[in-house]
Amino acid sequence: MSRYSVSQRRYAVKLLGLLLSLSGLLYVQAAAALDNIYILLSEEGSAYTEFASQLNNLLTQAGTTKNAIKVFNLANYKSEDLPRNANNHLLIAVGTPAMTAMAQKPPAMAVLNVLVSRDSFQKIARQYNRHQDPHHFSAIYFDQPWQRQLNLVRTVLPGRSRIGVLLSKDASDMITGLQAASKDLDLQINVETVNDDSELLPALRRLLNNSDSLLALPDAAIYNRNNIPSILLTSYRQKVPLFGFSAAYVKAGALAAVYSSPSQIAQQVADIIPNQPSHAYLPSPQYPRHFSVNINSQVSRSLSIDVEDEATLTRKLRSTLERVQ
Repeated sequence: MSRYSVSQRRYAVKLLGLLLSLSGLLYVQAAAALDNIYILLSEEGSAYTEFASQLNNLLTQAGTTKNAIKVFNLANYKSEDLPRNANNHLLIAVGTPAMTAMAQKPPAMAVLNVLVSRDSFQKIARQYNRHQDPHHFSAIYFDQPWQRQLNLVRTVLPGRSRIGVLLSKDASDMITGLQAASKDLDLQINVETVNDDSELLPALRRLLNNSDSLLALPDAAIYNRNNIPSILLTSYRQKVPLFGFSAAYVKAGALAAVYSSPSQIAQQVADIIPNQPSHAYLPSPQYPRHFSVNINSQVSRSLSIDVEDEATLTRKLRSTLERVQ
């Protein structure tokens, strides 16, 4: 004979039904948070528009949003374009100018910054006191974790352990994480710090004399459109391969690069958004999960370096356990 009466069993069934209804209601409320997503572009540019277009496509295909994503350009943006009520809204700032604007005049809603470097995000967050609230002012960096970059160098150049790094005086914060990662991989990091453009080429030549490769970092004071041709040409003449941080570097003459495209960053954002509660409690700032590897075959032949194909290198990097700094 059952230990529970018929009435007790009926009550339990009703209670279970009520709980299931409540859980369904909570799911609907969480999904409702995805109805209002605002994208603020730093400017009209291929990388920014590629990100916005791909994110819109991914969210639409997944049925994550019911309403169209609203896209603004920073040049035409007005604070009244955004709702005053922070609930159920998320703003995605694309690029450093948009991030800076949102840090200076923070909207009521949570802000997820993308296509920004780790160094820029941390400096802006500290400058405008946003670092104390990383779950409402967060980021997906475009630069790769140190170990991923160093693993690419070690995989492409086995047995060559000396890696040269050229930095500006304002980018010295990068050294700690980079050197920690290099110790884990038994690599040697040689650093030259440049105070102004007049010091760049002498510092580069010293660095190349003591390095097997040159690792470019997202330091705009060093790696900008004015300096990149000279850096590439000088390193190539000394037969020291340069590893970049974008496909554009490989096209320009770098031997290889591991990078994340705007579409790959959009995929990561699309993965994050459905898991956010209604108040958009964002995950902590993070590196990109999806990435690609590019190789410049012409440079590898000119430098007599045998390099595995891109698919093999990408697979090897994905199988490597990374410790994020």
